[in-house]
Amino acid sequence: MKDLTRRIRRGPPAATVRPVSSEPRELTVDDVDWVVELAARRRERIVEFAPRFWNPAPGARDTHAGFLAGLVQSPTTLALRTDHGFVIAVPGHDRLVIDDMALEDDSLWPTEGDALLRRAATGTPLRVVCPLPEPARRTAVTRLGLSVAGTWWHRDLDPDPTWDGHNDDAPLAVDGADAILVPAPPVYAPGGPVVLVRAVASVSALRAVEQAASRRGSTVSVVSQQPDNRSAADMLESAGYKRTTEFFEGTATS
Repeated sequence: MKDLTRRIRRGPPAATVRPVSSEPRELTVDDVDWVVELAARRRERIVEFAPRFWNPAPGARDTHAGFLAGLVQSPTTLALRTDHGFVIAVPGHDRLVIDDMALEDDSLWPTEGDALLRRAATGTPLRVVCPLPEPARRTAVTRLGLSVAGTWWHRDLDPDPTWDGHNDDAPLAVDGADAILVPAPPVYAPGGPVVLVRAVASVSALRAVEQAASRRGSTVSVVSQQPDNRSAADMLESAGYKRTTEFFEGTATS
């Protein structure tokens, strides 16, 4: 009788339940305000690594909220969340592209981060944007089996003070380089357009691109490097560029 009374007071044995917070579920438009706040805190954490390139724009939260609400409601977007993180994947050619993804704390990458990435990767190749100041994100993507498919390097420029603010987004005509001026993403305000250098043959060609871009108000130069081009990486480092972002691609292998 005493044993029975003790069991009644204690109640039935607790069931082993997997934490709900680690289970990805649909992210809806009702979650957008929370997503915007989490994304803003993420931008604040990484801005010191590239203060001009990633300088938050005035009104960035409102801009991002409108953009994300449209994405979340699109039938082609995969939008998932857990209790402490989210991922938004959009179609790009034959894969899903992940840029907007954040967790409340880096310690959650091996649990909720992995769960979100694996759900997104189910039967679909991924392309994941990994800024260098987010090593936990990079580790999670590597753990998934993806590999580096490209790298961005950046260097700040001094724009021509006579620039009138006009930017026609036309390619820059420089021998030995393929470069174009592009506007910064709306959530960032580097102070002018960004010159994206897709290929460059030498430091002299790179300097010519920088000069041409500066005359048209560019404040940041971004150079794309292929992973197998070690000589390009050495050239960019010697030219004062900083490795900024890696792009991982592939299909989940584990």
